[in-house]
Amino acid sequence: MNKKIIASLLTILAASVIVSAGTVAYFTAQESSEGNTFAAGTLSIDLNNANDLTPLHYSLTNWAPGNQTLVGFDVLNTGSMPINLKGRASGTWGNPALDEGNVVSVISVERWDGTQWQTLKTDDGGIAGDFYYSPDGSNSNLYAVNPGEKAQMRLTVKFSPLADDKYQGQTFTAAVEAQAKQTQASAF
Repeated sequence: MNKKIIASLLTILAASVIVSAGTVAYFTAQESSEGNTFAAGTLSIDLNNANDLTPLHYSLTNWAPGNQTLVGFDVLNTGSMPINLKGRASGTWGNPALDEGNVVSVISVERWDGTQWQTLKTDDGGIAGDFYYSPDGSNSNLYAVNPGEKAQMRLTVKFSPLADDKYQGQTFTAAVEAQAKQTQASAF
């Protein structure tokens, strides 16, 4: 008799599962989007004369020991993404004996904030290595330069008053280099 009860219960259970499955219905829909594109941005800069769209180039004559000169330049963001900047100034007399004297140095880096010049970095003994477009000239809290905008900067370059007669008539060839990185990158 127990077998009959268990068989009857299983039959009722199976019938209720079949009836339940037959009475449940679901609506479904599907949509797709095709042809989506992801375009990479561009990172590009131009180094120009101050307030000018011509490539940076300076020529100075009759520079004497003790003189200082300002070299103004703009770094234009010609790419499509916001950037951070760093720079470096270098140069040579073209003669190792004269280069050893280290008589030409950048002593100040400044930026134009729209109303006045702000000092980024200064060192009367000469700024060695890289300088950054940031409040203190270091690789922290970097200013962003948006696409189409320019960073206006200037360097104070000094010819040491200790330079002697061997520099007379010689030519110092200088270079200013600017480097950009996208603002999301952690560091240069």
